[in-house]
Amino acid sequence: MTKLALGTAQFGMNYGISNTRGQVSESEIERILTFCKTHGICTLDTAQGYGESEAVLGRYDLSSFKIVTKLSGDAELEDSLCKLNVSSVDALLFHREDEINDTTWQRFENWKRQKLVHKIGVSVYSPQKLSQIMQLYPIDIVQLPLNILDQRFIPLLPELKQKKIEVHTRSVFLQGLLLMNEYPTYFDSVKPVLQKLPEPKLLYALHFALSLQQTDKTVVGVTCLKDLEEIYKAAVAPSPSVDYSVFFVEDEKIINPSLWSKE
Repeated sequence: MTKLALGTAQFGMNYGISNTRGQVSESEIERILTFCKTHGICTLDTAQGYGESEAVLGRYDLSSFKIVTKLSGDAELEDSLCKLNVSSVDALLFHREDEINDTTWQRFENWKRQKLVHKIGVSVYSPQKLSQIMQLYPIDIVQLPLNILDQRFIPLLPELKQKKIEVHTRSVFLQGLLLMNEYPTYFDSVKPVLQKLPEPKLLYALHFALSLQQTDKTVVGVTCLKDLEEIYKAAVAPSPSVDYSVFFVEDEKIINPSLWSKE
């Protein structure tokens, strides 16, 4: 079984800075899901906020997959279960770290008691916020950004492992930025770093996340079956030896896509 998990934002909307194909067609989704089933990729990551993603997934047989979904605000889990056409999901996350509080946590715990979800947790953006959440709430699972440039969460991995919190990493390719050869001018300040990324970029970017022993899943998004085939081929290749710490970038305006300039 692989550590890869399939991110499905592209199934429900046009997503990613390097995505030139737009939303994935349903015939292509079927081929992608079939490949996952036959190659041990058994976790699907989705969210109510991913456009039509949940509804699109619900048209397929999901019985062989573990499903992770995310809710925002006062959204109801029943809406997700109905769209996904399932009676329960493996994990339910708060889509935003600032949405977790005593009241909302109680709702998630109630759904867990009802066995509508097996694990509850949060999708985070800030290591400081994750540290606070870990002290206040007994989360089962966390999803966090981790890639060659964004290494902020690495110091927290031992504590997460000690607390037996399942760790899913996302943004391994930083929305495809780490795989590009030409970069938007917004990234001029880190071009020297980006241009030093070793080739093949896909292999090194992927193995940076996969090689961290304290992580459980690495979520990857694809726009077609060929993308997934290339990622899988890289994932099962021998892990390259490289000092990734030299690529660490601290500027949040670079490593947090939600802060990227829309110009």
